[in-house]
Amino acid sequence: MEHTRRDFLKLGGATVATAGIGSTAGCTGALGAVAPNAVKVSSMRFTEDIVLAYMAIESLKANTDLTVLDETGLGGTTMNLRAVENGETDLFWYYSGGAWLSVPPKKERVIPDAEKLYEAVKGKLAEHYGVAYLNRAPFNNTYAIAVTPEWSAETGVETLSDFASYVKSGNTDLTGVLGPEFINREDGWPGMVNAYEFEQAAGQLELRSISAALCYQIIAETDADFGMVFSTNPKVAKYDLQTLEDDRDYFPIYNPAPAVNQEALDAHPSMREPLNAIGPTLNTEKIIRLNERVAIDGEDAQAVARDYLESEGLV
Repeated sequence: MEHTRRDFLKLGGATVATAGIGSTAGCTGALGAVAPNAVKVSSMRFTEDIVLAYMAIESLKANTDLTVLDETGLGGTTMNLRAVENGETDLFWYYSGGAWLSVPPKKERVIPDAEKLYEAVKGKLAEHYGVAYLNRAPFNNTYAIAVTPEWSAETGVETLSDFASYVKSGNTDLTGVLGPEFINREDGWPGMVNAYEFEQAAGQLELRSISAALCYQIIAETDADFGMVFSTNPKVAKYDLQTLEDDRDYFPIYNPAPAVNQEALDAHPSMREPLNAIGPTLNTEKIIRLNERVAIDGEDAQAVARDYLESEGLV
């Protein structure tokens, strides 16, 4: 009899014969006590991380006997990491670049090689938080600064170096829209203006902290001159935005991977194979399309996630 990839994944966890009572995504655990064979999957609050979380939920439902609880949209990076570290949730998708700069000790350099960065983060998460870092997805959802093509043509600004020079030349009557994490994070705006050496002039710009999801439309409608975007967000193309080239390679590589509480993984080793199988199947084109289906076409994130897993033979 020919075995499907799903059969293989399920057999891979057969040694943990826990008493299954049915997997139930969508049953929010509210970070409270749950059944011994239950795992909680959390996420940050933007489309891509929610889609990835539902991939984990749907794969665990299909390929293990665990009860899977939905904690998607829990909060920001710090909240999710703290919840996984403390065992309040069991896993979320954590981006390598952000993790590298956030996990102690403070870093003065960015690792430009994706695999070396991943391995470094994997070691640091285990050392400082007791968190396992499973297989990464190869697409890079990095930060970018976006403007309209018209603004770029008018100012001649095409790179972040151009932008820094433009601002330092006295053009400080600009308005920027930045996500609430990006405006304060070391791997966001503060680090960027330092790396491009225009901290003093940047202090004279008008910056607005808004939901990252709204930045695209606000830039396009010229209510702001520039703003923060994510490189794999389909709204970049939808609103015909132009991203400024990061010509000093300031922004790290952001490959997502499941960050899993090590104690939970030890207790439920059947989680490993289904989670490890997801990331390597994803590339930039695929994730942009999945994001588009949810953020622009209005499809349900969980349904999109399951549809993708089915198309890849993972469920």
